[in-house]
Amino acid sequence: MSITQGELFEDDEGAAVVPRTLRTRRTRILPTRPSTSGRPRPAIGPSPLRTAARPPTADEDPEILAVYEAIRMLDPDGVRTGYAIREALDQIYDGQRTGRWDYTQLLKTEKTHVGTLVEIELQREFRFDDGEDLDYRIAGIDVDCKWSLNLYAWEIPQEMYSRGEKIALVIWANEYTARWAAGLIRISETVLKPAGGQRDGKRRLNDHGRDRILWIFPGADLVKNTLLHVDDPRKLDLIAYARSGQTAVTNLFRELTGQLVNRATVLTAAQQVDSAKRVRDARTKLKPEGIVIFGHYAPHPGMAADLELPPPTLGRFVSVRLHPWRPGDPEPCTEIEGSLWRRARDADPVVTAPTLPRQGDDG
Repeated sequence: MSITQGELFEDDEGAAVVPRTLRTRRTRILPTRPSTSGRPRPAIGPSPLRTAARPPTADEDPEILAVYEAIRMLDPDGVRTGYAIREALDQIYDGQRTGRWDYTQLLKTEKTHVGTLVEIELQREFRFDDGEDLDYRIAGIDVDCKWSLNLYAWEIPQEMYSRGEKIALVIWANEYTARWAAGLIRISETVLKPAGGQRDGKRRLNDHGRDRILWIFPGADLVKNTLLHVDDPRKLDLIAYARSGQTAVTNLFRELTGQLVNRATVLTAAQQVDSAKRVRDARTKLKPEGIVIFGHYAPHPGMAADLELPPPTLGRFVSVRLHPWRPGDPEPCTEIEGSLWRRARDADPVVTAPTLPRQGDDG
């Protein structure tokens, strides 16, 4: 007899029971607290040039320029690349199941897997063909993807230069400074440090190699990992270490008003399959406190922009406490339910918030 999740069957006495091998609810996990040790070196982007070396020109290396132009055509402003990096990092934290949000909370084996996920997410996002010998084929040219959490610390294997000088797409991101960068470099002996004692023979770029990188995106803002950047330990405790998922999500939008919150953060706080419902329920619970939660469906982003809040983009939210607008109020306002509302001042009394226009999957 096959049994699906939540299906009941009868025991010998005819009583309905749930199979012990199937879970009917998810147990909330309180993760270990993040550590300040083991974090990547702080950086915001590529460092100034150190040598006389410069990135290749189209005449010097037409293949690397062809790859550069192909990627820029697919992603002129870097938004898609940044999205893929964000997706990979959120996947490795797996906050919905683990409650984690910080790199130092990962297991050792998980940390080694981040680069693979970045490689996969980039290929999914851009639909790069598989390479013949390397990861991708871009503009008809084989390209290998290299990831590092520390800028310039890419590990280059021997096959990248021992059987012809190959092109590497080097990717870096730092969750703590919320920055990322991506570039291209032709791997050769001249751009690598001397081989060390590693058994696998991997090497890193020397100063000449650093300066030879043709930066596609030489430093851009990474979509912030919301919980990582909560600077008040009390607020973090109320969210990440709440006793229930609903309490965690409600506290998330109560404590972090005015900040963009991405869906991964909601999933991490809720740790439940129906996390979208937790946002809808948080709206109901926060309404008496005057707080609304704007989502990414129209007209919510426009309302947020009217109030000079960051407009939510796909999968993101922003909460705010509101107060009725009166003629003469200096604050900007927006219309909700036929009345004008502004952002509440700290001294304003609490009034019940208006009901926002209903949205799609986030209510």
